[in-house]
Amino acid sequence: ATDVTEEEALNAAFFERADEFIKQANDFCRVEKGASVKPAEMRGQVSAAMLFATARFNTWVAANGFKDGDEMRDAKDQVMSYVMQQFQMMLEDNYDEYCEQFENYLRFRHNEEFHANKHDHDHDHKH
Repeated sequence: ATDVTEEEALNAAFFERADEFIKQANDFCRVEKGASVKPAEMRGQVSAAMLFATARFNTWVAANGFKDGDEMRDAKDQVMSYVMQQFQMMLEDNYDEYCEQFENYLRFRHNEEFHANKHDHDHDHKH
């Protein structure tokens, strides 16, 4: 076996952390049976919260690199440009990957919706 380079270790940690965030978001997306919120609405709410948290955390990370608010204010365009560029690149990569792998990534979607609808349907008949 070859030694893991520092870059490979950093890459592994990067994806491990990202996977943990995604796992947490998936957990937040679980809708209790009989809940009034629809799964698509819950995914939208979780996505919005995650975007806000990402914006908040990235702002905090940037703030830690400045001596005061004035210095931070002066660097705003530079920081915004960098973060937006990174996000756009990551979003484009993931979007393209989903387009290519659509059938694989979403193959269980209809089954899950069917089971959820089936449950609701059966529940209605019990009344």
